[in-house]
Amino acid sequence: MGLPARIAIPILAVFAVIFLGVLGWFLRIGFGTTGSAFGPGTVAEQGDARIQATPAPIATDPPGTFTVPQTGSGPMQGGSTALPGASVGGGNAVGGGPPAPIMQELQALRARLAHNPKDLAALVRLGDMEFDAQKFDKATDFYRRALALDPSNPDVRTDLATALHENGHDLDALAQLDAVLKERPDFHPAVFNRGVVLQAIGRRTDAIVAFKHYLAITGPDDPRAPNARAALQQLGG
Repeated sequence: MGLPARIAIPILAVFAVIFLGVLGWFLRIGFGTTGSAFGPGTVAEQGDARIQATPAPIATDPPGTFTVPQTGSGPMQGGSTALPGASVGGGNAVGGGPPAPIMQELQALRARLAHNPKDLAALVRLGDMEFDAQKFDKATDFYRRALALDPSNPDVRTDLATALHENGHDLDALAQLDAVLKERPDFHPAVFNRGVVLQAIGRRTDAIVAFKHYLAITGPDDPRAPNARAALQQLGG
């Protein structure tokens, strides 16, 4: 004999609730993402080990610089036909500093200028030293300051022209040399340097005339004569 319905139905309902609860618990474990009875969940968000977005690279190259185009092409190539600068002075254009004696002289000259900004000899000497160190901008500044005190000095104006040429300012250099030669047509350094600048800016015929003039007024034993002859050969003159 079975149990009366009023008793059996509640008992069956309790067992059904218990059974469904146990079944649901097993299902949660089986399909969970952690602590799963079937191992870790396999349906995970795409890219678990994500590759982080790479930021745009920072430019490491220096920005481009723009220079005013020059008509000339710079010093003549080959041999030693570049414009001569001062023969004395010193400094290191690349790496390190100037030797101790040169540094002492620089400091002494700067002290002289600090005491007397119109010290012509100190200005010229500093210009020569900066030229020899290939710091042509600084040399140009010193030569201009010296010329402001002594505008008729052909040596300083020629040195200014050499510095301008070495820095690529050939038209300015030519103007300075023409100014020297207007007052002293046979000033040897200016005649030679003018030939160099004329060749640099492509005025071949004028350069040939300048170098021939130079040889005519100096003679074959002049220190620059071999350079002038080499330039004439290069120019086909």
